[in-house]
Amino acid sequence: MISPFDILKYTQLADYFKSPEFRNILLWAKLISYSISTLLIFSMIILLTRSRATWWVAERLDSFRKPNLPERMQKDWEKINDRIEKGDEASLKLAIIEADNMLEDVLKRMGLEGKDMGERLGQLNTEQFKSYNDVLEAHRLRNLIVHQKDIIITKEQAEKAVKAYEEGLRELEVL
Repeated sequence: MISPFDILKYTQLADYFKSPEFRNILLWAKLISYSISTLLIFSMIILLTRSRATWWVAERLDSFRKPNLPERMQKDWEKINDRIEKGDEASLKLAIIEADNMLEDVLKRMGLEGKDMGERLGQLNTEQFKSYNDVLEAHRLRNLIVHQKDIIITKEQAEKAVKAYEEGLRELEVL
């Protein structure tokens, strides 16, 4: 049973919640919580930009700004495949170099820093980029081609390297 004393307590409590003093406390609590929320949001933005966690957003926005990029890449990739089919040593070497350049361009667009492809690939690992090991091996072959002019490349080596680059570009959703 509710006593008159309990009703008096509830009435006083309700009056306190309606009072200007409580509204003042509530106003300060709102201001403090808004300030903390704003500070946390800005902190998150700063941390995300410093960690480069938004590289994929930049890549997607860049592809929207240049809508013909996938079409151009597809045409360039067809040229690379034509060079492989041609089969002569010069075409095979050129196909590997062009595939490497294509992947390097994509990695630059993703915001990976470095003076060359090796440094950009060094920022990735097999968890982030499943075809990392194959692409790294293909890049080493490309470096041999560029730095040792008398190296002989077989069609099988070229096909394997170009396939690694193709898998990498498909994984990055460019091809």
